[in-house]
Amino acid sequence: MNTLKLQEELKRDRHLDPRTRWRLIQDMITWGDAQATVRRNTRERCLYEQRLKNQTVKP
Repeated sequence: MNTLKLQEELKRDRHLDPRTRWRLIQDMITWGDAQATVRRNTRERCLYEQRLKNQTVKP
């Protein structure tokens, strides 16, 4: 394991109590879940793109 990474993890662990660390982990999970709602390949979007492609006349 990288020694610098290990040193930084140990430093972080010394500054955070378990309750605060758990809260931060939950906040990160909540943030990740909120980001997952942005979907570009929804069924509606795919059907819309398909209609656009079918309307274009190819030479």
